[in-house]
Parts: sequence; structure tokens; C-alpha cells
Amino acid sequence: MDFCNRYGLPFVSPNNMLVSIINGTGAGLEAFYVLVFLIFAPKKEKAKISGILCVVLSIFSTVALVSMLALHGNKRKVFSGFAAAIFSIIMYGSPLSIMVCIFKSYLS
Repeated sequence: MDFCNRYGLPFVSPNNMLVSIINGTGAGLEAFYVLVFLIFAPKKEKAKISGILCVVLSIFSTVALVSMLALHGNKRKVFSGFAAAIFSIIMYGSPLSIMVCIFKSYLS
């Protein structure tokens, strides 16, 4: 799930239809990729990715429920925007985690 997509929804930030369309399309493609992977992956990998998917969906659901039930107006928009920014940084920074493996192999 894409937190930026949630940020662009009308009940969080009105008049952001382009954000919703672009990020909704991206979220749909990501869901398709994960589904294809789960169909063709070995059992061990399916279990691992399914577990990660459950954690991600749980975090997304918790953030969405908190913003919908506990926050209103501008506070909801700011909270959703910060969540989108934090998770975008994590998403784009995660490939850098492979750098640890590269440095370990280089130093060994």
C-alpha cells in the first residue's frame, strides 16, 4: 500500500485527484507484482513475503484508522503527509540496505 495514495484521497486532502490517480495506479501495479510473485515463488519465499505483506498491511491499517478516527481537518492532512513522507523515505532507502552486504564482502 502506498501512504501517498491515502494522502491524496478527498477526505484527507481535497482537490488532489491527480495524486490519487497516479499513486492508485502505482499501488495497483505493486499489488499485481506481489500477487504474481506469490503465485510463482517457492513455498519458503511465499511464507516470507506473505509475512512481510501482513506486517505492511497491519501498519497501513493502523495509520489509516488513527487518522480517520482520531484526527480531523488539517491534523489529518499533516499526519497523513508525515506518514507518506516517512514511508517514502523507507521505501526509497531500503535498496541501500544491500550496501551492508557489499561492504562485508569487500572487506572480507
